Amino acid sequence: MKHLIYNRYPLGNKRFKWRQQNYVLSNFAAIGSVVLGDPTEVLDKNIASLKEAGFTMTELGWACHEGAWAAVEACEKHGLDLIFQDMSIMGGMQHNCIENKVSFEVVKDLVGKLKDKKHTIGYYVWDEPNTMEQFTEARRQMDMLEELSPESLLFTVGLPHYNSGGEDRKGLTWDKGNFATFVDDFIREMDPPVLSFDYYPVGNYFNAWGDRRYNYENQMDDTYMWLDLALYRRKGLEAGLPLWFYYQGCQLYRSEDVDKFIFPMVRVCMYAGALYGAKGLQHYQACDRDDISVVNPKGERGRFFEDQKAIHKEFAALGNTLMALESKLVYHSSDLLPGDKLMAEWCDSIKDSTIFTDLPKRTSVGEFADAYGNKYIMVLNRDYEKELDCVLELQRSFRVYEVSRVDGHQNVIHDATTTLPIKLAPGDAVLLRVQNSDDEAFTCEYKLAE
Repeated sequence: MKHLIYNRYPLGNKRFKWRQQNYVLSNFAAIGSVVLGDPTEVLDKNIASLKEAGFTMTELGWACHEGAWAAVEACEKHGLDLIFQDMSIMGGMQHNCIENKVSFEVVKDLVGKLKDKKHTIGYYVWDEPNTMEQFTEARRQMDMLEELSPESLLFTVGLPHYNSGGEDRKGLTWDKGNFATFVDDFIREMDPPVLSFDYYPVGNYFNAWGDRRYNYENQMDDTYMWLDLALYRRKGLEAGLPLWFYYQGCQLYRSEDVDKFIFPMVRVCMYAGALYGAKGLQHYQACDRDDISVVNPKGERGRFFEDQKAIHKEFAALGNTLMALESKLVYHSSDLLPGDKLMAEWCDSIKDSTIFTDLPKRTSVGEFADAYGNKYIMVLNRDYEKELDCVLELQRSFRVYEVSRVDGHQNVIHDATTTLPIKLAPGDAVLLRVQNSDDEAFTCEYKLAE
């Protein structure tokens, strides 16, 4: 069988020199909400464990001064890329530090101290700026950094729809009809290198949802995470920006239902991001609480360490292919947000597909294409408790290749078929390439062009 090697190219905002070359598996943040012990010792343990767990990057959002600089040295020691922030110097988090209008000389001094750090690849400028004042100050700091360190990744992150942002701090939400406008404003004012946002659907904390509190029986059937993903996906494609997605990696610190959180929930969130074409997955929050984390506040491996390591191996195998693909359609079984008017406005329909006509309960599909006309699909089992075992009807005869989650190679699993058997563990997904069965069979792979 013929084997083809295609070029793929780095991604990113054309305004910046920085380009994304490989799939990103990052986390917020190297230092957790609490550190029990000496920060230098804990950070060294954290970084070593994050590296072993398969993270390719870590971040310093909200970092204190001592922890930030300990992380810089630990990342150099262990070879893990870092997005730097020290909020005692510059940067911000929503309304925090808006008064910190740092001078050019302060930024110049910071860049000088970090210029020889091989693994400090960028700056975490502002977490969730959401007012014009914050946009203006964050962009001013980005402009200074771009002048002083033009190769660096200058990172900001957008809001989810549940928030207290905006000029009146009363929220930018779907219900108010101002959320899509905010995302437009964020992209226009920040002009970011990548389009990143966060969404944490599981659990009941912050009372952020009002009447939309999490229902474990419904799982993720009625969360607006899917709408936020659809919106950011569309806006990212329009602006030519790689999509990054902060997914929920543990039960959050003020939740009332910690014991209900299981790792297949994490798996659903990670593959949901990939389903929508994300080129970076950002874990919130890997270095956190004792009861459910990748690394705990003492720097010790947590309950989810081995699970996170295993799924990172899958994405390491799939990542080269995912970087070469552009999202074309994402659609869901009819039990996802049934009857919600926003679904019709922002989400694709299975009626637009030329592959499927129906999906079983708690199933979602993403369709992709590479620059050479090859078509891919990702099938996701949204159910985080039950296995999906079904046969999907195809609209015509296809040859189907599976992209291996072990080594990334493509293997023919059906030479000519009008049905597609699918068997997926709870929260699991599979990436397939499809072609007309009458066409010549071939396998392929992607090589990063210089």
